[in-house]
Amino acid sequence: MITSVIFDLDGLLADTESLQMLAYQQVLLAHGVVVTDREYARHWIREGKGIDEFVAGRGLSLAPGLLRQEKAEIYQELLESSLQAMPGAADLLARLQHRKRLALASSSTRTAVAYILQRLDFAGYFGVIATREDVERVKPAPDIFLHVAGQLGAPPAECVVIEDAEKGIVAAQRAGMQSIAVPNRFTQDNDFSAASAVAGSLGEVESLLEVLQP
Repeated sequence: MITSVIFDLDGLLADTESLQMLAYQQVLLAHGVVVTDREYARHWIREGKGIDEFVAGRGLSLAPGLLRQEKAEIYQELLESSLQAMPGAADLLARLQHRKRLALASSSTRTAVAYILQRLDFAGYFGVIATREDVERVKPAPDIFLHVAGQLGAPPAECVVIEDAEKGIVAAQRAGMQSIAVPNRFTQDNDFSAASAVAGSLGEVESLLEVLQP
């Protein structure tokens, strides 16, 4: 029996990936470096890499720490002015909250996650909220999903992960959990062959949960 549903946040419940991308594009452009939407989607989202790897890969004489700080300031401004929930997110959480145990597993920082959940009024839906500070390795490592399952007291076989990106689906498989992929515009070309099911939108997730076998 599926007892627990573990959600990602960025790009799945919260429309933040476009804001993350815009913040890095603005910061890097100020230093004379152009980052295309496609390049951002591949490096940051599909491959799960960060600014350190980007600077090294481009051979840039820029300090990743400074770029990260500048990006954080712009990203916060964008969150305050433009943050929105993904279509169907609030309805799905409301429908599932009394039927399954819900948890959140995000590779973002605790501070960022708390702010987004508060702004969207989503925090109350989750019995467990885990962030990158709670584990040694982020996705595609399975650590955060196994951590959440432990906090829920649920065996991995009873958990279903809802993710928008390949690295999250791979992490779920490595954790021994079923998963439903909900691609967004940045992740439509990801490899979701490891997913138990692929949904066209969050509106399809509830019905797909009903047909997954424990």
